[in-house]
Amino acid sequence: MKIANKGMMGVGTLIIFIAVILVAAVAAAVLISTAGSLQQRALVTGGQTEEGVSTGAEAVSVMGQDASADHSLESFELLLRLQAGSEAMKLNNTVIVLDTTSTSQNLDYAGTDVAEGAFASAQFGIVYVKRGPDYEFGYLSRGDVVKATFNSTAGVEENQKVRLKVIPRVGQATIVEFTTPDVMTDQRITLWP
Repeated sequence: MKIANKGMMGVGTLIIFIAVILVAAVAAAVLISTAGSLQQRALVTGGQTEEGVSTGAEAVSVMGQDASADHSLESFELLLRLQAGSEAMKLNNTVIVLDTTSTSQNLDYAGTDVAEGAFASAQFGIVYVKRGPDYEFGYLSRGDVVKATFNSTAGVEENQKVRLKVIPRVGQATIVEFTTPDVMTDQRITLWP
């Protein structure tokens, strides 16, 4: 009779032991699944953050035109390329802001290879000066150099502070600040750098 009681106690202990192992296995599976999901979210967030920090255009130069008649600038050319390590920028999702001491103007993308002056006053046109190995129509890609041309709604006078901002949908804004020369009599004037 003593052996039967010990056997019954052993079977009960074995059942409890197996139940504890099953509960631990289920808990481990839930933890592994949650960790995998969190890792995937972290990778996506990290990728978006990296794109937001590294994407952007770099200004190369700014030129002004039409200063010879009334000593004020009405047309501008902004030479752009990608920042080092930047992802390609869709130009349709890019805004150029022209700020002076008296006016502010938001310019939307009018199209690629637009003839100078063939766009509305609230738009900028793009001409590809150089096409890189990853060239794609309507994008600023690695190796591309583009000339953004736009007009000011009000002439920019002599000795006036100007701020240009190139704002992509994703990434950093590029800011160029300069003061126009004291005397503007030439047809084309280098404004920055």
